[in-house]
Amino acid sequence: MDIINTKLKTHKLKEMKDFYEQILGFSIENETRNSFQITLGKSSIEFNDNDVVGTPFYHFACDIPSNQFGEAKNWIKSKMNLLIENGADEINFTYSVAKSFYFEDPSGIIIEFMARLEDNPPSDNPFSLDSIQKLSEMSLIVPDKMAVANRLINNHIVERSDSEITSTSLSFMSDKKTKVYLLLASSNRKWLFSDKESKVFPIEISLDSGTVLGVSNENEFYINN
Repeated sequence: MDIINTKLKTHKLKEMKDFYEQILGFSIENETRNSFQITLGKSSIEFNDNDVVGTPFYHFACDIPSNQFGEAKNWIKSKMNLLIENGADEINFTYSVAKSFYFEDPSGIIIEFMARLEDNPPSDNPFSLDSIQKLSEMSLIVPDKMAVANRLINNHIVERSDSEITSTSLSFMSDKKTKVYLLLASSNRKWLFSDKESKVFPIEISLDSGTVLGVSNENEFYINN
């Protein structure tokens, strides 16, 4: 269940382009008057301001080499401040045996760099944007979480630990074959390493299976195979 492409809304298209191109050093691809795209390993993200309403923000995680957490962290710290939670600028996850740090872009998108210590391939090359392996987590905030969870399960996208899915929890939905997750949640849940609470915004996520899912401009969930 690799994420091939994600389309995200932004109310700060120019600032976003400047950030990703000039600060982080991404090559800008498929640029139009209302959008541009960047590549993150085997994944890509399109940012666009088509019919944008409000100040949309999201969360996504990028996998980095298992042996380059410290190097990647220093690389980002040379360009901007990291986000802090309880006085710390990184976190260890025991369930996934991983380490992460977080930062924000001009739209307030919460970006996570994650080294899955037992799963991500290592690298002998100095850390750079080319070291990013893929999008491994993408937020999916919906008005009716339980209804959407049932539709995902019917499409063989299930909670990673087979635990009970509740309306208030954050559920890691995947095909159980790859460690790539849709972070399914309702509104008003605080994001880790942020004071922001989750909100419903339009999004489109394309998977390598051919499935396209997301939330429309009318805040309605859809899934097409």
